[in-house]
Amino acid sequence: MAEFDFVNNRVFDDRFSAFAPQAPQFAPGSSMFQPVYLDTGVKVRENGDVDFGFYAPEAQRVAIIFGVRASQPLEMTKGEDGVWRVTLPYDPLFCGPKAFEFEVDGARVLSPYCPIYYSHFMAINYVEIPDANAPFVLMRDVPHGSVTTEFYWSDAMETWVRCLVYLPPMYHEGGEYPVLYLQHGAGENETSWVYNGRVSHIMDNLIADGKAEPCIVVMNDGMIRKKDESMMTHGSAFADTLIENCIPMIERKYRVKRDKWHRAIAGFSMGSMQASVIGLTHLDTFAYIGVLSGFMRRLGMGSGMDALEHNPHIQVMQDRETFEREIKLYYRAMGSRDFYFESFENDNKMCRELGFDQYQNVVSRVVEGYPHDWAILRILIHDFAQRIFKD
Repeated sequence: MAEFDFVNNRVFDDRFSAFAPQAPQFAPGSSMFQPVYLDTGVKVRENGDVDFGFYAPEAQRVAIIFGVRASQPLEMTKGEDGVWRVTLPYDPLFCGPKAFEFEVDGARVLSPYCPIYYSHFMAINYVEIPDANAPFVLMRDVPHGSVTTEFYWSDAMETWVRCLVYLPPMYHEGGEYPVLYLQHGAGENETSWVYNGRVSHIMDNLIADGKAEPCIVVMNDGMIRKKDESMMTHGSAFADTLIENCIPMIERKYRVKRDKWHRAIAGFSMGSMQASVIGLTHLDTFAYIGVLSGFMRRLGMGSGMDALEHNPHIQVMQDRETFEREIKLYYRAMGSRDFYFESFENDNKMCRELGFDQYQNVVSRVVEGYPHDWAILRILIHDFAQRIFKD
C-alpha cells in the first residue's frame, strides 16, 4: 500500500486563489460564530486515496467528471445529511493534478470548497493526487524565487496583455540571466505553468541542487488571435506579440542575457506547436526548443494541417548543417497514454524518414504511463530545464 508522508507539504496549498488550507463548508443555518461543518470538498489521504464530498440534498444524481476521463464518471452516493460522497482509490497511473467538475442532475458545476485553477477554457476544480515520480515539486527549505506580473502592449492585438515572470532566488543579487519563454496548452492561460505545472517550485529545487542554470521564465497567454484570424495556433498574433513586444519588454525591464544562445522557447500541447513554429522560424532569436506533450508540426488530426507543405518551418531542420549550428537542443517528449500519442508517432515517422532522429541536437523521450495533462508536464519541464543554457 502506498504511503505519502508529504501530503501536508505547503505545495498542496499553493493555489490560484490562496496560499492556505481550504476552509470547510458551513451547514445551512450555522455561522462562523457557531459553526457546524459539512463533510464536503476534497481530502487526500496519506495512502493516496481521495475522498470527495458535495452537499446537494435535493439532487437525484451527483457524479465527478475528470478532464482526462470524461467518459468515465465517478458516481457518488448521498448520505442522510444530504452530502454526496465517494472515494477515489489511489492509482499510480492517475496521479498529479487532476481537473474535475461535479455533475449534478445533468448540470456541470464547480465547488468553492475544492481547489480551483484555470484549465479546459475555464476555472475548474482540481485535486493534487500524490505522484511518487515527482518529488521535485514539493516545497523545500531552499531559497525561493519570485513570480511577478507584467502588463504590456501588444501591437498585433491592439490591446494590453499580461505575462507572469519567474525570477530565480539570486536575481536580486545582481548579474544577467538567460530566459525561457514557456507556453501553456489550449484552454489555459499565463497562470497555468505556475499553479498547474508548479514550475516555480521545480526551478527553485533544481537551482538549489545545482541541476539547472538559474534563469528567468516568462509565461504568456497564448490563447490570442487577431480579429481576422480564425485559429490561434495557425495565426501570427502570438508570435508577433512575443517577438515584437514581449521580448523587448523583458529585455528593457530585467537583467537578461540578450543573445539567442541564452534564450529558449518551450510549450505544452498547443504551446508546443507555437514553440516549434516560432523557434524554427526565428533561428536568430532562440537556441533551445522544447516540444512538451505536443507536436513538431501543426496538429492535423485528419485535416491535412500536419502535411509538410503547411509546415515550412520544418524545412529548416532539413538543412542539417544550419540546424545543428543554430539550435543547441530540439527536445520532444510525451507520455505513453497521451490521447495524442498517434501524432507523436507520426512525428517519429517523419523524423526517421527525413533523418532528424540522427541529429545530435534532437532528443526524443517517452514517459510510460502518463496521459495528456499536467502530471507529465511537471516531469518534462524538470527534465528540459536541466538540459538548457549549459555552456
